[in-house]
Amino acid sequence: MSLFPIASDKAQLTTAAVAGGDNYVNGILTNSTTTLARAATTGGSVLLNGLLVTNSGQVVYVDATAGLPAGTTFCNGLPLTSAGALCISTGAMATYSNGLPFAANGALAAQITP
Repeated sequence: MSLFPIASDKAQLTTAAVAGGDNYVNGILTNSTTTLARAATTGGSVLLNGLLVTNSGQVVYVDATAGLPAGTTFCNGLPLTSAGALCISTGAMATYSNGLPFAANGALAAQITP
């Protein structure tokens, strides 16, 4: 059993506004037919069952590939360059994926300390 509804091996999400009849299933806000998990493409504010959600209860997701170098591949959820190096950004953290902080450009966010 999957956390999200699956079709053609992909999780089904909708960015439509929350509507009457929408409800929570296992902590995920779904539409009235429970076929699509509600999602938001912008910032979130709280964690619900380990997922970042907006104040309206929508799951937050970010395109983790935006801004990554051409030829980027993923290994265990981490972005790698075509040369096999880990894509790292010193920019601010924008979202979490697999429990790791990622910058807005899709690279793993790293804090450089002296």
